[in-house]
Amino acid sequence: MSKWKYVIIATLLAIPSGWALRAQTSKSATLTAADYLEIQQLVARYSFALDTADGNGYTYADLFTADGTFNDTKGREALAALPRGPRRGPLYVRNYGSLAIIQPTPEGATGIQYAQAMEFEPGGRAGVLDHFGHYEDVYARTPQGWRFKSRRFVNESQAALKAPATRTGTSAAAR
Repeated sequence: MSKWKYVIIATLLAIPSGWALRAQTSKSATLTAADYLEIQQLVARYSFALDTADGNGYTYADLFTADGTFNDTKGREALAALPRGPRRGPLYVRNYGSLAIIQPTPEGATGIQYAQAMEFEPGGRAGVLDHFGHYEDVYARTPQGWRFKSRRFVNESQAALKAPATRTGTSAAAR
């Protein structure tokens, strides 16, 4: 065979391979209904694990990937220590959150969730709004299921307390 025949054959074999590679890399990221459900369950388990320090805090830590972070906290031991901190437990603070808004990404998914925490007095008496804000999440699929790659809490409470007067003429700090 002549040299040109080999070039033509190689080219004809390379074209479909190139198309297949392009199709794989240009696909938009998608999640299944099961993925959305599992991520929502992950987000829901977060408040319970944080409030109760279940498993001595390791239930909370296990919601994250091995290299996962919450704000500036990184590492399983450091993450497990967060739920064991002061003012924790079902008689002191309860964290509540909305459903997460989840967006697929090529690496996994991202999400945002509004959240607030109520502080309860010892003995279970009604308390006050402790803080509120939102979470900014990056989720990763692992062999154990979806986990937080990173979770950052943006505390909007302080900004609200410093807000100017509302339409009724009272400031947030006066309420």
